[in-house]
Amino acid sequence: MLDIKRKPEEIIAMYSIDNELFDVYVEGPTDKLIIENYLEYKKLNKTVIEIDTIDFLETQIEFNDLQLKSNKDKLIALSRILSQNKINAKIKCIVDRDFDGIFNSLETNSFLFYTDYACIESYLLCKKHLKKIFEIGIRNFPHQIEKILKEISKVLFGLFILRLVKIKFELDCKIPKINNIIIVNKGTGICNFNLNQFIEIYINTNRLTHLREDIHSYIRSASKLFPKDIRYCMNGHDFMEVLFNYINKIKNTPNFRLENFERAMLLAIQPNYLEDHSLFQGLEI
Repeated sequence: MLDIKRKPEEIIAMYSIDNELFDVYVEGPTDKLIIENYLEYKKLNKTVIEIDTIDFLETQIEFNDLQLKSNKDKLIALSRILSQNKINAKIKCIVDRDFDGIFNSLETNSFLFYTDYACIESYLLCKKHLKKIFEIGIRNFPHQIEKILKEISKVLFGLFILRLVKIKFELDCKIPKINNIIIVNKGTGICNFNLNQFIEIYINTNRLTHLREDIHSYIRSASKLFPKDIRYCMNGHDFMEVLFNYINKIKNTPNFRLENFERAMLLAIQPNYLEDHSLFQGLEI
């Protein structure tokens, strides 16, 4: 069966005819699962749709400031199209905040909604959610949740900074493998991670010594702008991989692999833990 995608004009026609629709568009399957879980908990009759079901191939010329191979930029484009056509249906386009709001302003229109933190997975980086996965999924882990949060946060921030460097200097270079950069003391639970050393590994591995001073200077100035809450300074995929590797280096009792660990993390989500956040409160409107 062919996977036929709708054109933006078809979406506009649909919502122009039926303004009673309550659809939520998201970046990908993880966002879809988390938001559908919350809507079910709240008994809200709304449909969650992945943005990749819409074909933006012929729309790129209209949005020179967006890269429509990116699902996030597709959502921003859809929100603009809905706004330009004055659609009355209650459509929500949800995107990860990423670096927006720190190094550039948030785009605003009535259809576009940002995650409260850097990404949808950021909501899971808290004591309540992690306590559930460790008590049920891991069991008998030798270190407290507070220790785990503190140690993985160091690595998450380093990776987030490196992603920023890649954007700033327009680099298409590989980030060092997470498994290789996480060195954990099993007894203390302390992760031996040094940001400067990590950046040096990236520079040397990718032969960027000609940019060394510029990169370090930029990191020093950019670091001052980040909020202290790590949930604003992390990437969702990094979070899952860093946490998995941290556990794996100390005590992976159930012998999780990364793929099924990610699924277990998502299954552990308690939707009532999310209802205090603005994004999820907005889903009820």
